[in-house]
Amino acid sequence: MNIREIEALNLPVSNLQASLRFYHEVFDLPILELADDVKAARLAKQLLIFSPPQEVVNPIEFSVVAKDSVAALESHLANYGVDIKQPAHTVKVMGRDATAIVVADLDDNLITINTYAQKGG
Repeated sequence: MNIREIEALNLPVSNLQASLRFYHEVFDLPILELADDVKAARLAKQLLIFSPPQEVVNPIEFSVVAKDSVAALESHLANYGVDIKQPAHTVKVMGRDATAIVVADLDDNLITINTYAQKGG
């Protein structure tokens, strides 16, 4: 088997329209309609597929990479009133130092936003 990347991640949500708005506005992700009226958000080459509205009993966790500065991220998240679970802190991801901010979406799915120092300046 020769697996190279994740294609899609199913995201449990209780309110589809509110979640679509959150991921589109806060993370600037384009929203797509797939077959059978399934909604998804494009995240680079991956898809976040929104599971049919349901009570979210087991929220999930995932990470994204942002190219913005930490200050810009904090300002943007504050402007949208996003629930910050863990403020900016240093982490090591795959041997690289990153600054991480952990936020929660409307269903308490946790999203770690990692930023990496730019090389050469």
